[in-house]
Amino acid sequence: MNQRKRPYKRRNPELTKQTLVDTVGQILTEQGYQGLGVNKIGYRAGVSKKMIYWYFDSYNDLIRAYIRARDFWRPVFERFGLAKPPKKEELPDYISDIFQEQFKSFYNNPELQKMILWQISEPNAMLRKISEEREAEAEPIAELTDSHFKDSDINFRAVLALVLGGIYYVVWHANTNKSKVCGIDINQERDREALQKAIRQVIHSVWKSAATEQKK
Repeated sequence: MNQRKRPYKRRNPELTKQTLVDTVGQILTEQGYQGLGVNKIGYRAGVSKKMIYWYFDSYNDLIRAYIRARDFWRPVFERFGLAKPPKKEELPDYISDIFQEQFKSFYNNPELQKMILWQISEPNAMLRKISEEREAEAEPIAELTDSHFKDSDINFRAVLALVLGGIYYVVWHANTNKSKVCGIDINQERDREALQKAIRQVIHSVWKSAATEQKK
């Protein structure tokens, strides 16, 4: 006796695309970037390889969609583009708030930690392009600070690079090996608050130092 065929269930394209993007994050969090691959993603998501290429032009296109969806900085740049730019005197607080929020977001999101680690762990043209796009989108914010440091010997962009790199380093240590950095253990709320305070202090101190140099 022949079994009746199940009625064809039409896929929701946006839901399927979101499922694939979410699956990339699940695998990345559990296995690292070494666990990724179009076949593994498709199997985990219940989507055929052929259908993945129907929804995304390539494997790299899927990965790009994933990174853009999870990137902390993209919403920051979008808000900046839609809002009135902060005034010069507001910039230290504005930038401090961004980096403090970035620290909290990075600390609380193991998936984001794995994603950034992947981007710095292997030479990859696609990942480099994404980083370059992020830099280009950040440029209008950085440009607002340039005039303040024009007549000083302080490179504010270098300072921000150290702040950002320090956030990554401290969080990776704390979440991977539960270890301290310079006696700071951000697994403790007290030390997380101390690090956030230090981020603000560094940015404001450097800003004031440039103003002092200009007066002299």
